[in-house]
Amino acid sequence: MPTRYKRRSGSSRGNWTENQLVQAITAVNNGSMGINEAARNFDVPATTLRRRKKNESFKKGPQGPSACLGVANENKIVIHIKKLQSYGFAPTRDDVRVMAFKLAEQLGITHRFNRQFGKAGYDWLHLFLARHPDLSVRKAEGVSLARAQGMRRKEVGDYFKLLEKVLEENQLFDKPGHIFNMDETGLQLNNKPGYVVACKGSKNVANITASEKGETITIVACFSAEGVYIPPMCIMKGKNKKAEFEDGLPPGSIVCMNVKSAYINGDLFFKWLKEIFLPRKPLGKVILLLDGHGSHCSSIEMLEFANNHDIILVCLPSHTTQFLQPLDRAFFKSLKLNYYNACNLYVKANPTRKITRLQFGELLASAWVKSATISNAVAAFKATGIVPFNPEAIPDDAFLSESLTNPIEIPLPEKSSTHGEQSLRESSPQPGCSTLLSDSQLETSVAINDLTPGKMLSLISPIPSTSTPVQQARMRSKQVAAILNSEESISNKKSKQEAKRKISNKAAEPQTQKIKILKGKSKRVSRNLSSESEAGSISLHDSSDGNQSEEEYCRGCNEAYSTTKKKDDWLKCIRCLSWYHETCSDYTELCVPCSKLILRKKKPSKK
Repeated sequence: MPTRYKRRSGSSRGNWTENQLVQAITAVNNGSMGINEAARNFDVPATTLRRRKKNESFKKGPQGPSACLGVANENKIVIHIKKLQSYGFAPTRDDVRVMAFKLAEQLGITHRFNRQFGKAGYDWLHLFLARHPDLSVRKAEGVSLARAQGMRRKEVGDYFKLLEKVLEENQLFDKPGHIFNMDETGLQLNNKPGYVVACKGSKNVANITASEKGETITIVACFSAEGVYIPPMCIMKGKNKKAEFEDGLPPGSIVCMNVKSAYINGDLFFKWLKEIFLPRKPLGKVILLLDGHGSHCSSIEMLEFANNHDIILVCLPSHTTQFLQPLDRAFFKSLKLNYYNACNLYVKANPTRKITRLQFGELLASAWVKSATISNAVAAFKATGIVPFNPEAIPDDAFLSESLTNPIEIPLPEKSSTHGEQSLRESSPQPGCSTLLSDSQLETSVAINDLTPGKMLSLISPIPSTSTPVQQARMRSKQVAAILNSEESISNKKSKQEAKRKISNKAAEPQTQKIKILKGKSKRVSRNLSSESEAGSISLHDSSDGNQSEEEYCRGCNEAYSTTKKKDDWLKCIRCLSWYHETCSDYTELCVPCSKLILRKKKPSKK
């Protein structure tokens, strides 16, 4: 820890104020008092009064030497740190230390930083944070690139326009009890140790957990803007359901089984909508906000059911739920925190027992009572700008994508040589770069060009940016805000399903192949059917069939000959007279189905 100046008891040094200094200097300038007399009357040391009068400095600063980098340069570092944070790349403590060292080196400032490691010390960092209370060490929350690119002002604006239109058409602006949000989250049958108090300097601080990795159970939650909560539905992996699984759950909750996994699917969502949400739905039309998961929008029967029962399904844009979904903003984090606290208490009370499905109901009920409060629901809808309707509730720092796609350009000095411009371009930040520049790059760029400290920091710690082609490719496959059960959406889904059904039926029909004269046929001998006995067992068919279709399909990959994209030769099976790509079979005379049939017949039976 850095040493700090402590005033000795009874010391009068530095007890004067700026007001006293101004009054003393004013009295001396007016000629009413001398310097010594003004110093005695206003309790300002005479030497301090003479120095301040000479330098015309009236602001009282901290005692002792000033900061190593100076006030102006430290302010530049603070501005650059805030800029990095706004772009989603807040620097670590080591990054700030390296930044300070390289800035001092490039500016030629005398310092006592560690040259071996190229960093400023922890003492400097501690005092730097103390001199700038607007900065603090925080634990960063990971945001995926897809989510960072998903938050765009245009898409968010279109979502709020759609929501405003739905609220206005159905007259729901003054009915918060008719606006719901539904989503799922996962809870594990295990406890998670958090921060603990232990012996200082301990290398290993262990905490007992119920198991290595607990089973995941999906919780389907829903609440309204009035603070009314729908009982949760729990999804467990398995086929057979036991009545004991529902013991201790919040009143009205149910447990559903999913054979493949504990995740929700279209059938389970339809069951939740029909058996849990609909009986508790208020009279009249309601809005149900949800994300674009496939289980929420794949079933046409479910969409028609919601449309018939006055349920308007409004889909949120992709990768925006961290700011636009009320459950993510103010409920799920509280629920998980209270749930794992309950798990920790259970493990301490029962150190030799595991957390199973039989204890899950009581643990969830304990957390649900603490988290499912009216204040959490009201705050969640307010923070997302839904109730009251306020699109400006989304903070500006949520739109990281607009910063990521705009690379930072460092302006070149007006008077610079051709070699200097080339060195600066080589040392400028490239798309996707997230590390500090090397010393050689800095020496090449800064030694030739006269850069300001702010531009030096942009070279020392460049702001990364994502490439435009990747971002555009991801934007094409995104789900935009829409009403899932509108007539247009349902008709589009029906037409798509009908087209898929026709394609599948056409592929399932037996294809009669037409002989075509193909160039470049392979004349290799089959490696597995070279013997005369095997060749004699194959029955040949006449190729002059009058009932052949106009189109040929590959027997292996079912690709049509007219639309083929492969550059391989087409071969004809000597057994079924069907065509196939050369690479779609391991044999030069048989397609895959015929070769499997022959090998199955030749395989000796087990006694």
